[in-house]
Amino acid sequence: MVRIIYEYAQEWPVEGPLTVDTRLQGVITIPPDIARRRANGYFAQEVALFVVAGEPVLVLGEPSVWRIPAILRLRGFGEVATVGSLNVNAHTGEPLPLTSEQIEEIRKRANELAARFTPTTETSI
Repeated sequence: MVRIIYEYAQEWPVEGPLTVDTRLQGVITIPPDIARRRANGYFAQEVALFVVAGEPVLVLGEPSVWRIPAILRLRGFGEVATVGSLNVNAHTGEPLPLTSEQIEEIRKRANELAARFTPTTETSI
């Protein structure tokens, strides 16, 4: 099963309801498993080894992307929480790079969560 989100590039009308055309068409060349592998490589190289790719969701737009959750995985606990996301171009397979601020925010969330799951040791004087 593939989950698809369509980003509708139209403003909400000033008055009345929004009419949405739901016909979806397009050719996606990169399958979700390849996008997930590319995201895992990006997370390992650019973010942290304990952040892994979750299940991709196809987001149709310009460009269409696979939106992949960044999941904190801790030894002994498994997948703990989603700490961010990464988009992978659905036509080229290239990850759309995160800004340094986005990377730091993911690391900060992951570190805060990891601290809650990791036992603290008392130091004796």
